[in-house]
Amino acid sequence: MPKSQPYWQMPAFLDETGGPDYTLMDHEEYLTYRVGMLSGEFNRNISKYNARHFDLTLAEGRVLTRLVDSEPLSYGEICEKLLLDGAQISRAAASLVDRGYLRKATDPKDARRAIFELTEEGMRVGRQVLHVGRARQQFLLEKLTQAERRTFYRALSKLMGVMADLNASGELLGEAALRELE
Repeated sequence: MPKSQPYWQMPAFLDETGGPDYTLMDHEEYLTYRVGMLSGEFNRNISKYNARHFDLTLAEGRVLTRLVDSEPLSYGEICEKLLLDGAQISRAAASLVDRGYLRKATDPKDARRAIFELTEEGMRVGRQVLHVGRARQQFLLEKLTQAERRTFYRALSKLMGVMADLNASGELLGEAALRELE
C-alpha cells in the first residue's frame, strides 16, 4: 500500500495496551474521516467507470439503479432513498429525462407532485449499471473473510442506527459527543 495515504494504515491509537486512547488520535485516524475518505475513493472510481462505460454521472447511475425495481418515485422520494443532495438529484433527473432514460409525469394521487419512472431504454441501461454494481460489491466483500464481513456490517448497522436516532431527535453528533464527555 502506498505510504502517502495515512488513512490506509491501522490507526496508532488502537495499538495502545490497556485500550485505545482517543486523545492520541490524529485527524487522519478519525472514524468519520476514514469513512469519508473510503466513500470518496469509491465514488471517484465508480464515477470514472460510469462515465467511461455508460456516459453517466454518479448521481445519474444511482437514480437509474434505484428505479430499476421500483414503482415511480417523486423527486423527494428519490432524494430520501439515495441520501444525495437535492441539486444533484435535480440535475441527474433532468439529464436522464432529456436523454430518454426517465419519463416525468404528474402523480395521479397529487397533481402538484412530479414522479419519475424509467423508460424502456432507461430500464435497459439501469439494469446494466446495477449488474456492474452488484459485481463491484461481490469483488469488495470477497476481500474480507466471512467474519470480517459480519463484523463490518454489524458495526455499520450499529453506527447507522446511532445516526438515525440522532437525526430523528434533532441532536447533532458533536452535541451528543460532548454531552457524553461530561
